[in-house]
Amino acid sequence: MAAMSDRIGTIEFDANRRRYRVQYDPDALAPSAAVVEVLQTIFDDERADEPLYDVVDPDALDRLLEPHPRRDRNGHRSVSFPVHGAVVTVTSDGRLTIQSNADAECGSNSGP
Repeated sequence: MAAMSDRIGTIEFDANRRRYRVQYDPDALAPSAAVVEVLQTIFDDERADEPLYDVVDPDALDRLLEPHPRRDRNGHRSVSFPVHGAVVTVTSDGRLTIQSNADAECGSNSGP
């Protein structure tokens, strides 16, 4: 499955890994705006209307991931956070993934 958005491009879905992926242009779109747009595209219910700032500070996310030649010298930076039963990971080079965390939640319930 691939969904298209005017500002972020094609959102790919890997059914085996239960993961959405998109590459957006970090020079043209702030990471927080990309996250909101992807969430609104893949969740077509009331979850899409929940504000991002209930989960993460959008301004801080943008500042942490803004392109910067000195900071990116040793590789791209990434930020991950849970939202809507999934884990969102955004990198400073414009990669965004949304991975279902249902499997991780099931694993955390197992005892010794």
